[in-house]
Amino acid sequence: MAAKRPDKDFPSSRSVSHSYPGQRLRKPLIEYVTNEWRNNPSLYNSETSAYPRDNDFLDRLELCLDRFLAVIKAPKFRRLLLLAIVVVLCCFFLLTKIVAPFVVEETAVWKSLSIDTIPSGAGLFGTNVRPRFPNMIHLQDLDPNLLPRTSKEKHEGIKNKKRLIFIGDIHGCKRELEDLLEKVHFDPVTDHLIATGDIVMKGPDTLGVIDLLRGYQASCVRGNHEDRLLLVADDLKSTSLRSNKNSGTGADIGHEAESFKADSQERKLAMSLSPDQLAYLNACPVILRVGELKAFGGEAVVVHAGLVAGLPLEDQDPASVMNMRIVDLNTHVPSKSHEKEGSIPWYTLWKKHQQLAPAQQHFAQLRESGKWDTSIKHTTVIYGHDAKKGLQINKYSKGLDTGCVRGGKLTALVVDEKGHQSVIQVPCRDQMQLLSTAKDQSSKDESD
Repeated sequence: MAAKRPDKDFPSSRSVSHSYPGQRLRKPLIEYVTNEWRNNPSLYNSETSAYPRDNDFLDRLELCLDRFLAVIKAPKFRRLLLLAIVVVLCCFFLLTKIVAPFVVEETAVWKSLSIDTIPSGAGLFGTNVRPRFPNMIHLQDLDPNLLPRTSKEKHEGIKNKKRLIFIGDIHGCKRELEDLLEKVHFDPVTDHLIATGDIVMKGPDTLGVIDLLRGYQASCVRGNHEDRLLLVADDLKSTSLRSNKNSGTGADIGHEAESFKADSQERKLAMSLSPDQLAYLNACPVILRVGELKAFGGEAVVVHAGLVAGLPLEDQDPASVMNMRIVDLNTHVPSKSHEKEGSIPWYTLWKKHQQLAPAQQHFAQLRESGKWDTSIKHTTVIYGHDAKKGLQINKYSKGLDTGCVRGGKLTALVVDEKGHQSVIQVPCRDQMQLLSTAKDQSSKDESD
């Protein structure tokens, strides 16, 4: 009996898995299996059919979700996301910690310098202008012959000065001062030294520093440590005079000092000062008006600590000039504190005033005389005192105290006749640590 041939539309598994020479290739069996409802969806009613109809919205949503997850899982996207987060955090930090405080401070500074906000009769210094102190030179002008001059400006009778050398707080560090003078190639014939105060105390050789500066005929200003030392010397002198007047024994100043805590550093040092050294310190003014310098594009003034913006040099409070670090924005009253709410560094207010005041003066003179006065110039302040801030070289202020006595550096600002300015420094030994070590060793030797 002949075998029945398989249907031509449904090939056998044999026809799928094997092929013979001359035999036509056929589709796999699975290709012949169809779902009629997919090919003809209109033949089925959605209400009666057992087959579910496609939901295009869900399919698209699922597709979008798959693609979103694929993007998130991609390494490149993760790197970009991390970068974006870092950028956002940096922008937030800059905005909250730098930009916003800067805007607030700038607004307060400009407002404090506005004429409309100044209290009536208070001026630009508040209301506590102090009286003059006796035995103190408040303001002094530097000899014009000591200013650097170009060859065109020199004439007969004028010294051949080429440089001014401003030196920060020395504090008795004579060795470092000598190193600095050697490094700047100091020549007493062509250079002039100006110390910004606090040349005494703390360091090992105050007397040597004074004699060195005296020998070079250096200029200086009165710092808070010179002021304290001179007050102690005056106190010892007046006490000795009273004692001599009362007892008639002719007791000298050294003997009297023993009744005034002879272990005090100020009193010991005051006793060791010679009349010439005392005279040199007493001759240091609180404010030294240097004059016009090409390097600063205007006038230069040397003080130990700072100046109150908008107040004439003649009206500056000596105690504040020797001690200030910050200024209150509302009252313009200075303080020796390093930081205080509502206050800013005095040189910040000074900078704003230098930017604003000349324009105000120009317009005021223009209204009065009808002429534009070009002689009004800026004033640059060279100072020391603020070792915590360190070197501060700004456009209208130059801070030179770099903490030499505590192991920092001794700094010089050199200004030449061509208008160039340069900062030169030498390293210092920590004299405070050396002094502490010496005291400990002395105590140990005494106990032994």
